[in-house]
Amino acid sequence: MHADKLLEEQELLTLIENGDPKALEHIYLKFFGQLSYYAFKLVNDAEAAKDITSGILIKTAEQPKYFDSFLHLKNYLFLATRHASFRWLGQLKKEQLSLNELQLVGDDYDWQSEVEQIRARVAAAAHEQINLLPKGCAEVFRMIYFEGRDTAEVAKVLHISTKTVLNQKQTAVKLLRAALLKQGLLALFILFWGDL
Repeated sequence: MHADKLLEEQELLTLIENGDPKALEHIYLKFFGQLSYYAFKLVNDAEAAKDITSGILIKTAEQPKYFDSFLHLKNYLFLATRHASFRWLGQLKKEQLSLNELQLVGDDYDWQSEVEQIRARVAAAAHEQINLLPKGCAEVFRMIYFEGRDTAEVAKVLHISTKTVLNQKQTAVKLLRAALLKQGLLALFILFWGDL
């Protein structure tokens, strides 16, 4: 593992242990994409998955905790997300799920499967790269690809011309494709979500 990455991971663990307010921003950037995708696979509700993930990350950052390694932190976050997702599912149903049924649901989905780990890693990398795009490009990209809006609607909402929207979209796609290609993840992104 690269020395900078080790240092960065150790700094994050220290921020969390000390209850530093900066911890939330860092764990959000590192884990939101992976955890919200994982929660979505469990609850099949995108908004609920985001809420569950945000709650876990806020709680982790606000309550100082000691993690002996970055892997320990990651495992804790996935386990907490899993439990929170099952609690959400339990509240959604009129009848409480019995402990046995809940265990069966948990055993049916193995988040450690290699495919799901790869998919989560690619989603996190894409999310990270989108955050690095110029603000206008990122905003247009999110509205078109994540919110499903068309060019005219985006132009109207942002008070810009459709030509500007198309230029921003083209720039965002070009930069995102280049970044994913450089990381060796473009083919996997296309495999899981289709071409940009």
